[in-house]
Amino acid sequence: MATILAIDVSVSMMRTVKIKDSKEKYTLLQLAIHGANVLLDYLAVHAKLEFVAVITFSSTCDVLCSFTRDYDLVKSKISQLDFKSNTCYPPVIKALNYLVHNEWSDSVSCQVMMITDGRCYEGLRDPQISPLLFPGNLMVLPLDVTTSIYKNNYDSNRLPNGLGYILTPDLPLTPSSVTKIFDKFAKDTYVPYITSLRCGNLKSDIQIIPPPMAYTRTTDFELLTCCVSNEVHIIGFIESQRLECPATLSRHLVLPQRATDECNENAEISSRTPSFCVLLHGALKVENMTALCQLCPGWLAVLVSWADNKKKSNLMLIILEPGLNPMPWLGDVRHLTLSSSVLTKQELEEPQPIKTDKRSYNQSQLVWIKEAGLQADIQKILRQARKMPEKIQSFYKELNRIRKAAIAYSFTDLLPNIADLLEIECTNLSGSTHPDCAIQLSHVAGELRKPYAMDPKFTIVPLVTKFVHHDLS
Repeated sequence: MATILAIDVSVSMMRTVKIKDSKEKYTLLQLAIHGANVLLDYLAVHAKLEFVAVITFSSTCDVLCSFTRDYDLVKSKISQLDFKSNTCYPPVIKALNYLVHNEWSDSVSCQVMMITDGRCYEGLRDPQISPLLFPGNLMVLPLDVTTSIYKNNYDSNRLPNGLGYILTPDLPLTPSSVTKIFDKFAKDTYVPYITSLRCGNLKSDIQIIPPPMAYTRTTDFELLTCCVSNEVHIIGFIESQRLECPATLSRHLVLPQRATDECNENAEISSRTPSFCVLLHGALKVENMTALCQLCPGWLAVLVSWADNKKKSNLMLIILEPGLNPMPWLGDVRHLTLSSSVLTKQELEEPQPIKTDKRSYNQSQLVWIKEAGLQADIQKILRQARKMPEKIQSFYKELNRIRKAAIAYSFTDLLPNIADLLEIECTNLSGSTHPDCAIQLSHVAGELRKPYAMDPKFTIVPLVTKFVHHDLS
């Protein structure tokens, strides 16, 4: 789970609040910064693995600090905030969706704390404002010097359009009331998820970060809801190479639960106690295996040793889609058997449900999950273009594959961009290049810009010249 602080820096945040029986005065922006620091201090102690980002908004929205665990850096950034123009809320929701999608994808849960001057309800009623496109809540904390507009006019703490909820601090508005409401939000939101990991007679208390969420799916006749039970049971082990790349719902870091006793002596004894979680992590890493777990009846997950670099690795829980066939190439998990090292000769002759066929490197379908994959395919046709006419058949074959894949993915903007690249390549050809190369590149660039290039049934064929007298097969 990640957290975003959205801080209002409009002119209305310049209003001052005078503390009763004191000469001290604070602007609403200073109180907002104070509350943000309270939340960051709590995370530094109780949720050190939480990623935090900060955006500021007025008439526009700016990313002040992208997702980081350096809370001191975040504090230094928000301490330098200054006032801008009037408040406009639609850019805030768009910026939140873009920031989370660009950094984590839309499947990652994210908490958003919006700190404003208490006039957001009417602004967020705009029908053009779409809800958050990622799982999580938008919590609005209105810093208003008068009684909350929400309770008086709407008698509800819910935001319109299903955006989230409102947390109203106690009045009169003081640093202590702001501290209280932020502290309450932190304690209610960042609750550690503690459970047990069991494998036979071995057991260990673990903490799962971020906390796993319940899964709900609507079927033809019922509403299916799955919740993680009190214990995570390991039901078997599978070689990592057989895991392939299954469809996943979420990924979580698994840590052994440390003693929270304030007594140093007990804490030291606990640190010397063997941990099954640590043993499992080391065994999976050395043996290159994954552990198949059961979160609840009919809902499975896998435990893997995941490394972000060569020096450090972590135990990762990957939650799969509910069902007994979450990895189709393995079949029904109830039919899985022991590995070949412990099976008898007769048992080895029986058919196994595990699919052992290796995937071919040359796939008929193109999959562009990251920019590097698309870039590699484009570079491939450019390399073949420079070797024409010898590679003319391969060039047109790969070009049509990319064109049809772009049409299937509704990525039609790719076609004129490829045409531009081919024209640039044509102008940069050396004098020793075969003359048919420039002719074919210009021909393809023109074909890609024509309307019928968007038809998946159409195939671009080589231009017949005095150098080429054959069609694409």
